[in-house]
Amino acid sequence: MLTRSPILGSVALLFALAFASPALAEEWKSGADATANSDPAATAATPAAASGQPAAASGLLVDGIAAQIGTEVVLVSDVHRIADPIEAKIRAQGATDADIALLRSDVLDKLIERKMIGLLAKRMEIEASDFEIDDAIAGIARENNLDAEGLKKSVESQGLSFDAYRRRIAEEIVQQKVLGGMVRSRVKIEDAQIRKLYDQRYGAMPAGGDEVHLVHMAAGAEDGKPKSVAAACDKVRRGLARVRAGESFEAVASQVSQASPDLGWLPAGALAPWMQEAAADLQPGQVSNVIELPVGCAVVQLVERRKIEALSFEQAKPQLQELMMEQAFQEEYVRFVDRLKKQTYVERKGAFADTARLDVGSPPPTIR
Repeated sequence: MLTRSPILGSVALLFALAFASPALAEEWKSGADATANSDPAATAATPAAASGQPAAASGLLVDGIAAQIGTEVVLVSDVHRIADPIEAKIRAQGATDADIALLRSDVLDKLIERKMIGLLAKRMEIEASDFEIDDAIAGIARENNLDAEGLKKSVESQGLSFDAYRRRIAEEIVQQKVLGGMVRSRVKIEDAQIRKLYDQRYGAMPAGGDEVHLVHMAAGAEDGKPKSVAAACDKVRRGLARVRAGESFEAVASQVSQASPDLGWLPAGALAPWMQEAAADLQPGQVSNVIELPVGCAVVQLVERRKIEALSFEQAKPQLQELMMEQAFQEEYVRFVDRLKKQTYVERKGAFADTARLDVGSPPPTIR
């Protein structure tokens, strides 16, 4: 059974961005447009070398379908268009083949969800009007400091026709309409809930003093043996030497440290004694010497120092409310998708069949 590696946590932002905006159209480019407008059986017959799937004697792909969702399909190539750029990034971070399999499975999950939402939108006759599409495109142009013609040229320079781009914008608008009406509208956050989170986060916060933003580079020995501790400390010393030679502290720390290097903002008075001492005389940007600890070594960089300003409930409320709304939305979205799965035939195929159980809400329909 595949287990999720901690390295996949770093994929979260990249993965969310791939599905969060109309820019997804540029990732799919013309291939995705072809998928939407061609016979799935014909489109599936692509060279095996492009997808890593078995080939028949004819040299054509036997199974290029990653999943069937109702009368719709997701192709293996659809999964690769989204997963491959992310795979390259996490491979560089040391991802294993098991990590990559889980990444592709997660991408397929998201594509399946989008297909289910699209099918629901068709049943409910939810569409995007030309006005809504034009307005969305105008907003994208403004955000990128482009006029309409400039945006069109930018899209076409990516190998995507502007008509295909409009269709992808329309698809995203429909997705958001469904989620807005059937998921976000069910999310309610009361002031009492926000107050409770405020008390948890800021109730014990000092009313004054300094707080520091620290980045650290640390390595330790889990077994605590002197030889292992010495090896960990040597690793940190070599890392510090690279920083002294001009490399970025955070970049080196990411390679050396066994945990996230960025410690964020911390009250100076709440730091561990060794960290307080190391950071006390540092100026922003400066790096401490190697600090020897019982089970390893560490180096600290001070990014910034500032005075602690007490944050009132009214000041914190908008940010906390937004955070809680997003968390509640994600929870409601999971329930929404579960309901859709019970109503929709969903079957992963080929290499993807082993990465999830078969979710069947109705007999398999004919793919048109």
